[in-house]
Amino acid sequence: MHFTVRQEQIVNTSIKLIANQGIQTMTIKNIAKEIGVSEPAIYRHFKSKFDIIYAVMDYFDHYSLEVCEIIENPELNAIASIDLFFKNRYRFFADHPELTKVMFSEEAFQYDAQLSQKIMHIMHQHREILLKIIEKGQKDGLIRTDIGFDHLFHIVIGSMRLMVDRWCFSNFSFNIYTKGMALWESVKKIL
Repeated sequence: MHFTVRQEQIVNTSIKLIANQGIQTMTIKNIAKEIGVSEPAIYRHFKSKFDIIYAVMDYFDHYSLEVCEIIENPELNAIASIDLFFKNRYRFFADHPELTKVMFSEEAFQYDAQLSQKIMHIMHQHREILLKIIEKGQKDGLIRTDIGFDHLFHIVIGSMRLMVDRWCFSNFSFNIYTKGMALWESVKKIL
C-alpha cells in the first residue's frame, strides 16, 4: 500500500469526518472543504467516494497485517503471541482513535457488497491467524482444551470488541491501552 502525500491527507480527512460526524458527512465536497482544495483536486487522486472509503479500509488492513506477521513468529508460544497481539492492537487503537472508531463501525459499510466483502476479508484474516495460535496453544498444553478453540477466539476477540465499543461511545474518555491490557490479563486467566 502506497499513498501519495495528498492521498494520505484525503484518507485521514475522510477518517476524521466519518469518526466525528458519521459516514454521511464524508462527501467529496466536505473533504475538499476540510483540506482547502477544489472538488476536482480530490478526483485527481481518487475516482469516487467509494474509492476513498476502500482506501480507508486498506489503510487499516495494512497496519493489521503488520501485527499479524509479528504474532505468527514460530519462536513465540501461543500465550506470548496473543499477548503481543493485544499489546499491538491496543497501542494502535490508542494512537489512531478515529480510524479505530471508523473500522469498528462496520454496520456503516454493510449496505455495499464490496465494502462488506472487504470488512469480512479483514475479519477473516485475523480470525484464521488467531484460531491457529489458539489451537497450537491447546496442542502445546498452554491453553485449556475443554472449550473449543473457536469459542475461545470469540471470548478473546469479543472482550476486545466490547472494550473498544465502550471507549468509542464514551468519546475516548479512558486510556484504552491501560484498560484493554487489564482486561486481557483477566481473559488470559480464562484461557
